Order: sequence, then structure tokens, then C-alpha cells
Amino acid sequence: MKLSILTALIAGMLMVNVPKHASAQETKPTSVFLSLQQAQEYAITNNMQIRNSILDIDIAKKKIKEITSIGLPQINAQANYTHLFKVPELSIGGITYLGTTLPAGTPVTSDDILNQSVFLGYKPMDPIQLGVPDNLTLDITVSQLIFSGEYIVGLQASRVFYQISEQGKQLTELNVKESVSNTYNLVLVLKQTHDILNKSYNNLMTTLAEMRAMNEQGFIENTDVDQIELTSLNLENGLNSLQRQMEASNLLLKFQIGMSYDQELILTDSLEATTAGISLESLTNEKLNLSKNITYQILTTQESLAELSLKREKSTYLPSLAAVYRHQEKVNAPAFDFNPKDVFAISMNIPIFSSGTRSTKVSQRKFELEKAVNTKNNVANGLELEFINSQNELKSAYEKYLNDKKNIDLTQRVYDKTLVKFKEGMSSSLDLTNAQNQYLTAQSNYFNAVYTLITAKNKLDKLTNNQ
Repeated sequence: MKLSILTALIAGMLMVNVPKHASAQETKPTSVFLSLQQAQEYAITNNMQIRNSILDIDIAKKKIKEITSIGLPQINAQANYTHLFKVPELSIGGITYLGTTLPAGTPVTSDDILNQSVFLGYKPMDPIQLGVPDNLTLDITVSQLIFSGEYIVGLQASRVFYQISEQGKQLTELNVKESVSNTYNLVLVLKQTHDILNKSYNNLMTTLAEMRAMNEQGFIENTDVDQIELTSLNLENGLNSLQRQMEASNLLLKFQIGMSYDQELILTDSLEATTAGISLESLTNEKLNLSKNITYQILTTQESLAELSLKREKSTYLPSLAAVYRHQEKVNAPAFDFNPKDVFAISMNIPIFSSGTRSTKVSQRKFELEKAVNTKNNVANGLELEFINSQNELKSAYEKYLNDKKNIDLTQRVYDKTLVKFKEGMSSSLDLTNAQNQYLTAQSNYFNAVYTLITAKNKLDKLTNNQ
């Protein structure tokens, strides 16, 4: 039996590193029954990527508050202890007139002043200390930003960043839903393939038992028995391989939806119901609305962010204005303290000349904005092309699905007739083996076509945001 196509699909899906199954517990694992929609809803709540995207939104909310608080009053308190090893002093000389021996009208010279016999009461005054050896100073500062162009633009940019975080969460949810749907249906495909193969194996083992009995009676040769036995061994190997692929795919689905590996997951949807719900006409006649595509929405928001970045750089040419009030208390104030306790100030920062730094940054932001516009337009064209190709892929997948579905009935009838002829001695064991391989290949092709059809629909739904 040819299972290469299905095996390749499974190998591609299992590129994700799935942690090893937890050790078995004594208690029986709980069973969880989930439809596809329920599995997707379960993933929305428990998938780690979605949880991280929710945390990104919370971070963006806090970022808005952080930037908003910059424009609100800021109050800071500061305590400083100082020790002066030598306190500065201020000396003021003075003369005390207690008497003079100079005759009236005699000019006084510098020598006379220094001569204590002339001025009996002259002496310098005690110096004044301009500080204290140890002191504790308490400062309270209140500041308020009055105007800043960068602050206003930064506040706008923080809200756009929050919008990008929300859109990122939506994109993550779409990706997770698509992955869950693909893996969910892959498990169903593997299970039904396993059931068909197991049924064929059991039928073949019955035929083999009958042939062995006929061989013992001499009605058929040993070669015919060996040929059927070889086919049964190949089927057994295929069953074992499919069983392991089912277990790995089931673990992958649990990983994607965030379910514990100890729980038993039972899928309640069927492939028939899924394929029956696909409306080829409505999907292929639908037009792409770029405004609904989440990738295009993110690029549009990134363009807005680039515009705000340019606006921010231009705002650096504007002055900024701030007000500051400061109150200071000293625990051990000196006798003469020239520092005022209360100070109010308004400061204005006026940018005048930056040697071309600001203009260079503005030019860079202009180029980045142009790149964002080009990227958005290029992605828009790519999405249009991808949408057309996805519709064509869906049409081809649907046509192949219908043809492969017909082939199952044809190969089944061929196998049944060949089996009857073989039992009547009108057909060889090789003919029977070829007929069975043809039937099993048709089954494999059918399930591959079903899976391709479902994944093509999921891809188209993701483009149109219809999941």
C-alpha cells in the first residue's frame, strides 16, 4: 500500500517539537469530548501563544499609563545629610572708641589706628559662622510638564502600539484556529485510514486462513499463500506506522489547544460532516476585502505608527515648558542661611541649533514611513494573488476529492470481483494483491484529498477572516 503522500503530510505537521508524554498515573485519565469548534475555543483559553498575546495587550495598557503619567504632576522627596569638617566663617573688623590721646583736629593715620596707645579700645569683632558642622536637609519638589510636543505624540503612539497588540492577538488566534483545525482533521484522517486498513487486514487474514486450508488440500500452490502472506505483513507494518502517527498527531493537537497529555481526548466531529459543510460556490465567488484581513490591518497600523514617529521627530523643533516648585527644610539651620525655603520656577527649553541632528532624524523617519507604505502596498498585492491562488487550490482540491471518492467505489468493486475469481481459481494471488493495493491506494488518495480540501478551505478562511 502506498502511504507516502499521507506520511509526508504527517511529517510536515509534526515539525513542531512536542514534549514527551507525561508518565502514566495510577488513576484513570479523564476523557474530554471536543468538537472542532470546542477544540478551537479550548485553545483560545489555554494555548500559550494566545496567553502571551493577552499579556502583550496588558503590557500595552500599562505603557499607555506610563506615558500618560509623564504629563501629570511629579512629586519627589529627598533627604540629605551633610558634615562639614571646617565650617566657613565671615570676619567683620570693628573699632571701639574708648578714648584718644591725639589733639583735636589732628589727622588720624593707619599707624595711629594700630597704635593702642592712641586708640585704647580697638579690637576685631568675633567671626560669624556660615554653616553648621552637621545638618539634615529635607527637599520636596513638585514638577508639572506644561507643554511638550514629544509627549503629546508619544501618548498617541502608545495608543497605536496598544492597537497593534490587539491585532497581534487576533492574528495569533487565527493562526491557532487554523493549526487546530488542520491537526484535528488530520487525526480524523489517520483514524479513518487506520480503520479501513484494519478492516482490510482482518479480511485478508480470513482469506489467508482459507488459502492455507486450500493449500493443505492441494487446491492451490504455496506461492499463492506466500503472496497473500507477504501482503498481510505489509498491511501489518502499515497499521503499526499509522498507530504511531495517530498518537503523535493526538499529542500535537493536545499541545496546540493547551491540554494536559494525561487527559484522554476524544474527537466528536467527522470528516463527512466537515466536507459536507464546505460550500465551493460561496467560497470561490467571494471577493477579498483587504480591510478584513488581519495582516493588512497590522500593516496599516504600522504605517500609522511610522507617521507618528515622523511627527515626533518634527516636534523636537518645538520648545518645551515645565513648572517646578521646591520646598526645603533644614533640621539644624545656621544663624545666617542664604538659601530660600520655597522656590517656584518656570523653565522653557528652546531648541536652536543641533548641527543637523534633528533634520537628519526627520529624514530617516520619512524614509521609514515610505518603506511602511511600500510594504503595505506590496503585501496588499501579494494577498490578492494569494487569495486567487487559494481559490484555485480549493477548486482543484474539491474536484480531486469528488473523483477520489468515486474511485473508492470502483476499486472496491474490482477487489470484490477479483476475490471471487481468486476463490474460484480464475484469478491469481498476484491479481488479488494488485486489486487490494489498488483499493487501499484509492482509500489513501481519498483521505489525502479530504485533508487537502479542508486545509485549502482553512487557508481561504484565514485570508478572509472567516474562522
